[in-house]
Amino acid sequence: MSGTSGARLLGSSEVARTLGISQVTLRTWEQRYGIGASERAENGRRRYTTADVERLRRMRALQAQGTGAREAASLVLSRSAAATTARQRGERLALAAEQLDLPVLGGLIDDALGSLGVVETWTEVLSPVLRAIGDRWARRGDRNAMAAEWALATAASAAIDRYPAPAPARSGRAPVLFVCAPAERHELPIKVLSSALSDDGAPSMYLGGLVTLDVLRVMAARFTPADVVVWSMTSQSADVRILRTLGAEGVPVRPAGPGWRGLPTVGEPLPPSFTGALAAFGG
Repeated sequence: MSGTSGARLLGSSEVARTLGISQVTLRTWEQRYGIGASERAENGRRRYTTADVERLRRMRALQAQGTGAREAASLVLSRSAAATTARQRGERLALAAEQLDLPVLGGLIDDALGSLGVVETWTEVLSPVLRAIGDRWARRGDRNAMAAEWALATAASAAIDRYPAPAPARSGRAPVLFVCAPAERHELPIKVLSSALSDDGAPSMYLGGLVTLDVLRVMAARFTPADVVVWSMTSQSADVRILRTLGAEGVPVRPAGPGWRGLPTVGEPLPPSFTGALAAFGG
């Protein structure tokens, strides 16, 4: 099994589960369209590399957008992308979210990230759909809308985790650390901002939620960040003590998110808009 550089190879059953398709479909795609596993075990069984899975995920995403199987395979293998407007992408995302179809959502978001990058995927595709679903939930108390919002946010978060960050073009600069306030549950906007900064070539690290003050101290001492951005979506999660403590210890903290509004914060708040926040870091 050469050419894998030590990476774990996946069997067809695991790949099928990951993509939400059958093993029969996997075999059909390989036999008919030449898109499939690039490795074989000694017993002849198919073994899929990470690159194989990404090609298949893109194939799945293009089919979810209405592209025929043969054309989708051709597009993937030629590394070209189907011309799809942001509105069309949003419509397909909204439909998949309503159907709670996580594999299709993942494929659609992977395709958008690969074609558009993080900033445009967020501002032109994901945010409008999330806002529309959220507005419906707020107006009607629709539990279906709540579930659709959860599905889309969950799929988007996982897609950001899969999205390969380029090597920092602005290496040598101190990184920006992004963290959620300990009680904050809505991580997606700040996670996407961190990914967008990385996509722009700047050093950035997303630490997640449930990060204690002591861990933040250790991270700040280890990486000497340009900023530690603390995100709060709601006032219930905003903990001014974190900002004050880190600020008093010389850590450059910045509050971000509507949860800090009206509170006596420490540090210069990030601009409220996504593009404004990104520009604040020179992005």
